[in-house]
Formats: sequence, structure tokens, C-alpha cells
Amino acid sequence: MTLQQVAYSMVHAATSGEGDRLPIGVGGGADEWWSLFRLLQENRVAAVCAEVAQAAGAPREVLMPWLAECEKAIGWQRHQREVQEEIADAMAKRGIATLVLKGLHTASHYPRPEVREFGDLDLYFYDKHDEADRVAREVLGVEIDNRGHHHSKYDYRGVTVESHFDFVNVYYPPSNRGYEAMLKALAPSATFEVLFLLRHMAGHFAAGRITLRDLADWTLTARALNREVDWELVRRGAREYGMEPFAAALEEVSVRQLQGVRMLGMSADKELADRVERDIVGGSEESLDCGSKGIKRVGWKWRRWNANRWKRKIVYGEGEARLLWSSFASHAMKPRSIVHKM
Repeated sequence: MTLQQVAYSMVHAATSGEGDRLPIGVGGGADEWWSLFRLLQENRVAAVCAEVAQAAGAPREVLMPWLAECEKAIGWQRHQREVQEEIADAMAKRGIATLVLKGLHTASHYPRPEVREFGDLDLYFYDKHDEADRVAREVLGVEIDNRGHHHSKYDYRGVTVESHFDFVNVYYPPSNRGYEAMLKALAPSATFEVLFLLRHMAGHFAAGRITLRDLADWTLTARALNREVDWELVRRGAREYGMEPFAAALEEVSVRQLQGVRMLGMSADKELADRVERDIVGGSEESLDCGSKGIKRVGWKWRRWNANRWKRKIVYGEGEARLLWSSFASHAMKPRSIVHKM
């Protein structure tokens, strides 16, 4: 097995509860285990796979920092959950409902929710975003950053909170405006959750890459909500908004590698599914963050834009000229976004 195949095997073991039975395929050498650990770190699933590594006999010199990273992830999630509950309580006292997006909520679908890694805390306050920001400023004592496209941002107790007024960026691509309307009409529901997750992943894939954590998110969410989702509506949304090739390939990789459920009923192109599978676990030189700032980062983003042409084609189904113009217009409205992490 290649290192990438082992990584998929580890994630399957961790998300299926079969870690003590599934052969992992790693030799006894510490160097190979270190390489695997680093690859899983890059894919944001090292903590998820810690128990599997222990059951598979990882060398002590690798296992100890691995388990320490797992404990760190557990502690960080506990802290974020406390912050989320404190914010939701402050909002509820003023009649503002809170919807938790992505991270903390998606973790609930994992066998061990506490080990699912994430960074920011994403919250949605329906039609009361401005009021929620005012509460955050006056009650929590934070400063609000409103320079983003579809959410404001603030730091509270060490946690970066993104307060969404849109589920997706309605300025790029143009089709997101229709998709946003569909999401708002469905929220909150299981169908909304699947459609939101699919578009969110597709956007990250088109802009750079998705990781094994994203694949696990999709697999476990689809499995957990299987009976509650209007899959016909999901299929129609994927087709109407240009995501059918990506959605079909994503489901194929999910079924192939993580024994996911096959609910979309879309035929995946094998070569495309293979390419998506390789990109998920390994990425590409263009997809990895260059780490630079200023004009160098802008140059790197342009190179990445050109390299990811094939991804946009299977995600958006919109012409390159229209997408490029939409991107320029979006950045012109919010110049800070030019050097944003995405």
C-alpha cells in the first residue's frame, strides 16, 4: 500500500469503528510512521486517527506526540463548545436564534465527536446578523471586523468567531445567489445541511483543495442524515448549479474509500474520480498555502487560479470569463480578500 492508501485506510478505520480489525499496512519503521502522521496532520485527521495508530502498533516515539495532539484537539473542541454555548446564551436572552455551521455541528456525526479537528467557530443568526453583532460588541466586549464578504469576524476568548449573514459568498460565483436563496428557504433541515456542506466543499475544492477531513465530513453526514434528506432535491441542486461531476466523483471516492452511502444516484467518470481521490489526500503544489504575503501571495493565487481550471469546470459549470470577471468584481468590493487565506 502507498502512504496515501494507508491514510485512507486509517480514516476508514477511525470513522467506522473498525480500527482494531482493519489492516493498516504500515511497516514497523518509525520513519514511515512519521510520514504517515505528517500526512494525516496535513489532512486535519491526525487526532481522529490517534486510537487507530495506537491499535496498529505505532512506535512509541511517534505515538506519544500523536496522542498529545489528540488531547490538544479534544481540549480545543471543549473550549470552543463552551464559547459557542456562551454566545448562544447571550443571543437567546435577546431573542436571537443561533445556528451552528460546519465544525462543532459536523463533529456530532463522528463516532468520537471530540476528536474532529477544526479552527474557526461558524455561526448564523438568520435575519438578525446586525443585531447579533451589536450584542457581541456590547455584551461580550469584542471588536467586530466587517471586512469579509459574507460574514463578520471577531475574537472571543481566543476563538475566532465568524458571524455569517450568508451561507455562501453571493458575489462569487454568480450562481451562488440562487444557491443562497435555496439554502435560506431550507434552513434548518437535514436537506439544507447536505446541500450547504456540498457547496462549501465544492467551493474549497475549486479554490484550492479539500482534505480527508472533508471527505469524512461528507461520508458521516450523509450516513447520519440518510433517511431525513430529500436526495432528489440534492441531486437537482447539484445538477442545476453545475456540481454534478464533482458530486458524483466525491460520492464515488466516499464509497470506495470510506464505505459511504450511495444516495446521489449519479454516474461518476472513473478517471475524474481517480484524480479527485489523489487530490484529496495529496493536494498539489498549487493547492498548498505558499505562506507568503503581499504581492507574492497575489502572484501565487494567480498561478493557483490557472492550475485549478479543471476543478472550477466540474464545480461551477460557468464559463471561465464569467468566473474571472466575477472574481475581480468580488475582490474589488473587498480588497482585503485578495490576500485572504483562501
